[in-house]
Amino acid sequence: MQSSGRQAETPGRGPRVLVVGGGIAGLGAAQRLCCHPAFPHLRVLEATARAGGRIRSERSFGGVVEVGAHWIHGPSQGNPIFQLAAKYGLLGEKALSEENQLIETGGHVGLPSVSYASSGGSVSLELVAEMARLFYSLIDQTREFLHAAETPAPSVGEYLKKEIRQHMAGWTEEEETKRLKLAILNNLFNVECCVSGTHSMDLVALAPFGEYTVLPGLDCTFPGGYQGLTDRIMASLPKDVMVFNKPVKTIHWNGSFEEASAPGETFPVLVECEDGSCFPAHHVVVTVPLGFLKERLDTFFEPPLPTEKAEAIRKIGFGTNNKIFLEFEEPFWQPDCQHIQVVWRDTSPLEDAAPKLQDAWFKKLIGFWVLPSFGASQVLCGFIAGLESEFMETLSDEDVLLSLTQVLRRVTGLKKMQSSLKLVDCIIEVHDARIPLSGRNPLFQETLGLKPHLLVLNKMDLADLKEQQKIIQHLEGEGLKNVIFTNCVKDENIKQIVPMVTELVRSSYRYHRGENLEYCIMVIGVPNVGKSSLINSLRRQHLRKGKATRVGGEPGITRAVMSRIQVCERPLMFLLDTPGVLAPRIQSVETGLKLALCGTVLDHLVGEETLADYLLYTLNRRQLLGYVQHYGLGEACDGIASVLKRVAVKLRKTQKVKVLTGTGDVNVIQPNYPAAARDFLQAFRSGVLGPVMLDQDLLQGPPAAEP
Repeated sequence: MQSSGRQAETPGRGPRVLVVGGGIAGLGAAQRLCCHPAFPHLRVLEATARAGGRIRSERSFGGVVEVGAHWIHGPSQGNPIFQLAAKYGLLGEKALSEENQLIETGGHVGLPSVSYASSGGSVSLELVAEMARLFYSLIDQTREFLHAAETPAPSVGEYLKKEIRQHMAGWTEEEETKRLKLAILNNLFNVECCVSGTHSMDLVALAPFGEYTVLPGLDCTFPGGYQGLTDRIMASLPKDVMVFNKPVKTIHWNGSFEEASAPGETFPVLVECEDGSCFPAHHVVVTVPLGFLKERLDTFFEPPLPTEKAEAIRKIGFGTNNKIFLEFEEPFWQPDCQHIQVVWRDTSPLEDAAPKLQDAWFKKLIGFWVLPSFGASQVLCGFIAGLESEFMETLSDEDVLLSLTQVLRRVTGLKKMQSSLKLVDCIIEVHDARIPLSGRNPLFQETLGLKPHLLVLNKMDLADLKEQQKIIQHLEGEGLKNVIFTNCVKDENIKQIVPMVTELVRSSYRYHRGENLEYCIMVIGVPNVGKSSLINSLRRQHLRKGKATRVGGEPGITRAVMSRIQVCERPLMFLLDTPGVLAPRIQSVETGLKLALCGTVLDHLVGEETLADYLLYTLNRRQLLGYVQHYGLGEACDGIASVLKRVAVKLRKTQKVKVLTGTGDVNVIQPNYPAAARDFLQAFRSGVLGPVMLDQDLLQGPPAAEP
């Protein structure tokens, strides 16, 4: 950037040049200028304490992790990044080989090593490959419209969907397979969103899409970290070139500025920093990120940029990509696995329905890449783009971890259980006694149904069991003849379990385990129903020992199928604890609310105030008015806002909110509704509001006939 009217430069001194931004673009510009004798006076102003921008490698998990840029795409001689990396000796032998440089990928992401369905179990890699061939052939077609007079659709996304509908007409498989094909295609759309840095391919114009040049070469990484490249470029610059911690406030241009140390000399540009310091220059190269330009466009340049340039900045698309790193003590994937795909069965690129972000943000996750093993650490790197990626940034690390743990449990849990089934003599299914007839995962019976089965309805102290016999009759109608109610906190009825399991095993055919004197029992159930508590309670009763497995008050504590845990000496009995696995499709909204009230689904996925509203409705409908006395409300109330307001005031859960008025900002004390909702839910879950039967309506109908 310089003035339109050229200002004289002091003879013999050369022009002063400033580069704003110390990312890869700024460093590259500085390196090129430093090599030219005409530009001896150069400075790079970087807002942070480090150079490299979005290229950032960190020592973590015992090795190098790429927080920013990950691969060199198209590593071959036409790629300047590849050339620099090769020049500095930063690449491995395979990446530098001529064979690797000649591979034509078409710019497409490779096929996964394994593909998991959201319902649990694997997706056929042949079917994934078939859909990938279709999708990437259509992507290649989109590049043909670069110089076309008109396009068949305004956006890449609309064109792809139009072509997919035409291909669907020739699909002859069953409906379930067709839906699975669409779910795979939906994953590939999400992959392309990550590649293009967009929320939706509908936002990517079709006509210019072919401008992107695809280079040959199989994508490669930097063994020592991508940041080695920017470190080497920075090391090639004179020591006084980089100026760190200098965020720029405004670039004043097309002016005439003086400096006390250079009397008589004027400069067309003055760069003003946030700390008040100013840098006059003849030329300024601006390399700040597009997102920064969009945000600060109205104040960053003085005078403002010409209208056509400002409009170009505003109209250029800009999206959000995020990485998620998950560390495991033990891998659940195979040693040769490189890429894990996650396919959500209930999704399709042809459906425009957009669920609330808090309910389904994780469905935009395209899968995980396996990072090189760092000693004892096993790390997966997940990728997510778009509005879902931005929503994820608002969550805490704990919320993200628990949500993704649920995803991984869902997609891998049943498969792990099935693989352990040959070692098992009996299955104990644990469920919440407050919802004895709803919320159980039907896939348990389908996939594990050959083994003897005991249903343990836990947390009986929190359930209203006036109609316990009716519950048993309903469950018998579903084919569940072995049912027991327990309270693992107080060890109620726990002593009945071992005799019941022993009888079930002895009266069943044990196949190849017939000569084995020990019993192995698998404990299953949806999340947070007390599976780990049951194991610990059994150990207290029969071995007089303490905890063998961690217990928590929220879903997501048990991470994987654990090693065997002994719970009894006579008979010798071991239990396998398993992660909670929800059904892939919850049968109704009300069932989902019941599950969430019982803590099997994370509160934020439903909404704490929504849950509190459903709880109030349920309590009032059943005339269970313990909350009135607990919170000193005086009388029952149907409005959740009124109840939460009074709860917040009673518990002093309030917050200051700044309100804009005609006379200025005013601080107003308002009830903290989310905090009040959390307290209301916790009071229910701890039993303070009294025992509750959430399946009361289902008990009024006739028991189901046994199949």
